[in-house]
Amino acid sequence: MSRTYRFGYAGDVDHGPLGVAMAALPDETHPDYGSQARGLLRDLSPTDDQLSTLVEDDAAPEQSRFNAFYCLQARAWQRKDYSRHRANTDRYQAQFGRHPMFFFMQAEYYASLDDDLINLEAAMRFAELAVERLPGVPGVLHLAAEISADYADRQAAPDRDLLLFADRHVRQAIAISSSRYPRYHATLARLCALRGDFGGARASIARAIDGENGSDPEYGIRIGGYQLIRYRIQYAQETEQLRRRQEEASDELRRIRGQILEIMGLLAAVIALITTAANIASGQQARAAGGLMTLTGGVVLLVFWSFHLLVVDTPRGRHRIVVLLLGVMLLVTGWGQIEW
Repeated sequence: MSRTYRFGYAGDVDHGPLGVAMAALPDETHPDYGSQARGLLRDLSPTDDQLSTLVEDDAAPEQSRFNAFYCLQARAWQRKDYSRHRANTDRYQAQFGRHPMFFFMQAEYYASLDDDLINLEAAMRFAELAVERLPGVPGVLHLAAEISADYADRQAAPDRDLLLFADRHVRQAIAISSSRYPRYHATLARLCALRGDFGGARASIARAIDGENGSDPEYGIRIGGYQLIRYRIQYAQETEQLRRRQEEASDELRRIRGQILEIMGLLAAVIALITTAANIASGQQARAAGGLMTLTGGVVLLVFWSFHLLVVDTPRGRHRIVVLLLGVMLLVTGWGQIEW
């Protein structure tokens, strides 16, 4: 893509086209700052020494020096030369630490360390600080979302709010960049899977695969990474389905156990009622025996109803009232039939 670099500072002439191009880059808060800086690296192909010379030139405009520093860092990150990226960050923090984009570099710094959660937490903190200062830069938003996805991947129960904020960040990045970067869709797919939105995850990773440029030298590596994400989505979905089936089976077992206890309670109540009736009926007049049996039936009903509430389950309010009223009616009726 062709670019037209505007001429800014007279002092940049000493550095030739590179100095002019650095002065022509937009402000750090511009959405295309990062993409134009990478385009500059591709179009002019400056050496690391040329970039470092401009960074060290105290006579050059400070913003041009920082732009050269950003290009130096972007190249190191692209090459996966993370040790050099971190060394540059430490070396130039005193000079460029006030720049909003420097918080982005510090997030990259901690994200490039080992996978210990404490480093990812630090990376998330700096990423959020970068988002606060550069809310309209898609690369910053995407990095914050990507780090959050890495952090959530290492948690047994990911924070739902963290996933939601990360989801919003990457969707903003996709919208601002007009879906130019397939890897943004890959990050969205990871977050959707972590949130349990497996349909959205599959759609996003498909867009990432379809959006990659087949002529890019790293096409195979990126597609391989996307396929790995696709397999992880499938595994996560199958695991979730298995978990739900296990929960359903556990609920069914609890229901069956409750039914068995209910039947056992009913049998015990019937046996108790028959035994009590036989003992009461012997040697009693019919009216007195009937009253005592009715009274006993009410007591047995209330006792086993209470047992059901405590051990098996709590019935619906309507059933609870019906059983309670029936038990009380039996008690009152039986009591009234007994001659004292």
